[in-house]
Amino acid sequence: MTRRTAIWLLVMAVALTGSCAFGDLLTVKHEHGELRLEGLITVYYAEFEDDAIADTFELRRGFVWLGVAGSVYEKIDFGLLMQLDHGPTLLDAWIKLKYIPHVDVSFGQMWKPVTYEALTSTAALPFINYAAPTQWLMNTGIVSRDVGATATFHLDKDDFTMLLLEGGVFNGTGINQSDNNDQKDWVVRTCLQPIEGIKFFGNYTRGTHGAKAFAMGHDEHQQYSAGFAIDYEGLDMVGEWMGLHNHNLMVLDEAMNGYGWYLHLGYKIETGYDYFRTIEPIVRYEYVDPDTDKHVINDLGRLLTYGLNIFIDDNYARLQLNYIWNINDNGPGRELADNVFIAQLQGHF
Repeated sequence: MTRRTAIWLLVMAVALTGSCAFGDLLTVKHEHGELRLEGLITVYYAEFEDDAIADTFELRRGFVWLGVAGSVYEKIDFGLLMQLDHGPTLLDAWIKLKYIPHVDVSFGQMWKPVTYEALTSTAALPFINYAAPTQWLMNTGIVSRDVGATATFHLDKDDFTMLLLEGGVFNGTGINQSDNNDQKDWVVRTCLQPIEGIKFFGNYTRGTHGAKAFAMGHDEHQQYSAGFAIDYEGLDMVGEWMGLHNHNLMVLDEAMNGYGWYLHLGYKIETGYDYFRTIEPIVRYEYVDPDTDKHVINDLGRLLTYGLNIFIDDNYARLQLNYIWNINDNGPGRELADNVFIAQLQGHF
């Protein structure tokens, strides 16, 4: 074991200990509201079937991913999130106003409300990687953090939201980028939860990518998605379909129509112990066709991922094991082009 590996494991042990020991104690309440400190650290290992790809043992997803969030007078929420690996990077910086009953208005840099999975924190993802169609839309820049504003209407019952309607406008230039065009990204999203733990959702996005001065013009797009999520009595099931209609800027007036979908199914088993209290076997099927094969090799991707989640405590300290079988031996990312085993140990506080 190298010295660097030993240091990684030591840091991971400290993070897990902090996660298990402190949890909600990292919340400071004051006269006008509260302030919460949160962070995430992960150790990741990947072993590839293809000997031409080097096996990987690294820290990933923000070492350290550190942020603060809180509220003021119960009418203003705020959040600030930094990623500290490879140099500090601002991820989130937003303010939410809650002065009108059932209506929230947010301003700042945040995730655009596009697709269900992308809005799930990496600390809570049931798999180590996002599904292939979600990664595809992330690579296009349509699913991303961006600067903008949203208005959200919500009807709540007890501890869950029965109905959510959200609309927003964003620069369309991505994270930490100033506006470079006079056309915005418009997003609408809805989520219906008739019973706690059972959701139906969808979104529609229309906008452009690329600077106004770009010689080839703007990349206009329309994106849409729909799906369901069930987290009920141990059952963990999510299905989501997403499509994208855009223009190929390299070929004048040529339209491209890509789509993809994923479905995962898992079951959470309670062990009865204070720690390692829950284990979850889980499986996911992914299908994505970006529709770029008019000019390049076949880009159809189909993946099957077998996973096991071992929850160490309630604060998302957990061990995740995934085996990815790439049915087509290609896909949206070279790292998924061969069968691969990956493991991730995560501490979150």
